[in-house]
Amino acid sequence: MTTSDLNTDLYQLTTRVHRHIGFQKIRMGAMLCVLEDTGDWRGRAAAQTFRGFLLEEGIHPQAARQYMKVARRFILELEISKDDLLTISRASMRVLCAAAEVASEENLAELIDLIATLPRPEAMEEIKVRYGYDDRARPQVPEISRPVGKILSDMGELTHLQRAELFSRLGLGTAGVPASHALD
Repeated sequence: MTTSDLNTDLYQLTTRVHRHIGFQKIRMGAMLCVLEDTGDWRGRAAAQTFRGFLLEEGIHPQAARQYMKVARRFILELEISKDDLLTISRASMRVLCAAAEVASEENLAELIDLIATLPRPEAMEEIKVRYGYDDRARPQVPEISRPVGKILSDMGELTHLQRAELFSRLGLGTAGVPASHALD
């Protein structure tokens, strides 16, 4: 096997892995949608919020929301085929989120082709031009200040006892700590 053959094999393997990772992100997004919608995430962690649940599970909340947005539109609402899902799974999450905003039964085939064939900058531009997508016009989640965001992220790293200590110092008692851990 030559170096060129090996590099070709590595490139093909890399693209397959990339596609697999993208597919699994969207798949996880669908599962998280169901967990959030049904409330079945409750009791699986000490978290009192879905965001807290995500943090405890080691899933970045912002990334999870992107996966969920894409999955909700393409899998749960438009019910695209597994083949089409695999076709778009290598696209960037930014492109997929923009596409989720404009996707409909009528434009789905064209949108899938666009996502699958164009590089990210060109795909974003086409979504803007063809479908009138404007990411600045979308309602944005209120910004959280950097210090508060850091504290919220760090909360996911605390043990149950550390959370109890924090809540106690904040005058919140044992909020968010299961009774079984409150007396530990």
